[in-house]
Amino acid sequence: MQQFLANLKNECFKLSKRKKYLVLLIIGSAICVASALRIVIANYITGGGVSRQAVLGGLTSSNLLFFLMIFLPLMAIMASCDLFVGEQGDHTIRFSLMRPVGKGKLFFSKAVAVFLLCVVDLAVMFLVSALTQVVLGGGTGGILSSLGACLLDLIPLAVLILFFCLINQLVKGPSLTVLLCVVLYVVFIALGTYMPAIGGLLFTGYLRWHNLWIGVTLPFHSLLSRIGLLAGYGLVFGCGGFLLFERKEG
Repeated sequence: MQQFLANLKNECFKLSKRKKYLVLLIIGSAICVASALRIVIANYITGGGVSRQAVLGGLTSSNLLFFLMIFLPLMAIMASCDLFVGEQGDHTIRFSLMRPVGKGKLFFSKAVAVFLLCVVDLAVMFLVSALTQVVLGGGTGGILSSLGACLLDLIPLAVLILFFCLINQLVKGPSLTVLLCVVLYVVFIALGTYMPAIGGLLFTGYLRWHNLWIGVTLPFHSLLSRIGLLAGYGLVFGCGGFLLFERKEG
């Protein structure tokens, strides 16, 4: 366990040294603020007939779609490609393999590092949205429920990250890997949107996992089947990615 934690710290350090993730986080936070200002400006132009609390009360909830469906998947794709294909391409992964850590611990420490990056980004953007909502007069309505939604949505996000880690073992070249991850992600989202029968079987259909738990809760037996489906996807992606990673020379 100490070896895993030490390597996890090393992988997190690698990501923290890449300035592009900080820049993207700043841009994402700016988009959250801009979405609130847009609502305020539109309300002002129309005469302010609706109170700010009414129009901004659900800001954190409305920004969840941007967090979960666009920003975090993009960060996960880039980070997984940097830690897997990127290091394999320039052969720097050999330095990690020379350390006293097995390939299994190395693979999953990289996956967890990507997950922690997404968790930090989600936390920062949630705080920015919540503070913007309060400062602009939207009150605190919906903030706690949005926080619960974010925590629940971390589960399917972890499965999505394992999927991207698996794709990284199938393709050589960072550019091609990023493109393939983006294309597959968009295709799965489109299938889930326009073919609901298939969407219920795809793991991307559960990125807004909170919809099953908050609000109109489904019967437990229905939730149990969905939990099993998501767990099965995570098991397949995790084991498949590890087995392919183990066979690589580095």
